[in-house]
Amino acid sequence: MQIEIKDVHKTFYSKDGEEVKAVAGVDLTVTDNEFVSVVGPSGCGKSTLLEIVGGLTGLTNGEVLIDGEPISGPHPAVGLVFQQESAFPWRTVLENVEFGLEMHGVAKGERRERSRELIELVGLKGFEDRYPGELSGGMRQRVAIARTLVMNPGVLLMDEPFGALDEQTRLILGEELLRIWSKTKATALFITHSIEEAALLSDRVLVMSARPGSIRKVVTVHLERPRDSSVVSTHEFGDIVGEIWKVLREESMKTLKSQGQI
Repeated sequence: MQIEIKDVHKTFYSKDGEEVKAVAGVDLTVTDNEFVSVVGPSGCGKSTLLEIVGGLTGLTNGEVLIDGEPISGPHPAVGLVFQQESAFPWRTVLENVEFGLEMHGVAKGERRERSRELIELVGLKGFEDRYPGELSGGMRQRVAIARTLVMNPGVLLMDEPFGALDEQTRLILGEELLRIWSKTKATALFITHSIEEAALLSDRVLVMSARPGSIRKVVTVHLERPRDSSVVSTHEFGDIVGEIWKVLREESMKTLKSQGQI
C-alpha cells in the first residue's frame, strides 16, 4: 500500500493560547513495500507526523492518503507499534496476540492458528503460555509486533519500538524486524532516534529539521537486501551514517540553541 503525505501542517495551542507549530509543510510518498525511517532532533514532530498518518491526531492543513483514500481517523489497513509497554499482563502471549482478531469476531480456531503462525514468525514459539511479566523487554516488543501483524496490515507504523532496549538488543531485534517485514510485504514508516538503526532497516531515511518539523534531507540507503546487522561494519554503512549525522547534527544544534542549552 502507498502512503501519500501532502503539505501536512500541525499546530497545537497551549493552555495559555500559545501557538506551537509542530509540523510544517511535510511532503512525502512512501511506496508499496518500502521501508522508510524518520530521524530528527527531539521535539521536531516525528511522533506527531506518525500519529497523523495513523489517524490518531488530526492535521491543521494538508492531507494524508492511503492508497488514494484520505485519512480522517484510524484506518483498518494501518497497524501501529509503540515504545510503551502494551501487552495485557493478565493475558498470555497467545491471548495477547489474538486479541485484535477476537475483537473482530474471528472464530477461535482460526484466530489461534493465525496467532501461532505470527508467534513463530517473531521467534516466540514455545512461549505461547507465558505471561508478559515472565518475558524480557525485547520479547514483549516481539509480542507487540506479532499482535499488530496478525491483523495483516498493509501499512506498518512504528514509533521507537526498540527505544527502551540496549544497543545490542536493538540491533538483533532490528535484524529480526527486517526478516519479518520481508515476509509480510507491509509498507513501513519507522520513527527512531538511532541513526544506525535507521540506516540498517531502511530503503530511505528522512532527516527532519528542528521544530517546526519539515523534511530537511532524504538519504537513500544503497545497501543490498536481504540485509542483516553485519553491514554495520562496512565502509558503505559508515558513509550513510555520516551523511545522516551531518544534517542531524546541524538541526540538533538549532534545537539546543533555541532551548538555551548551548
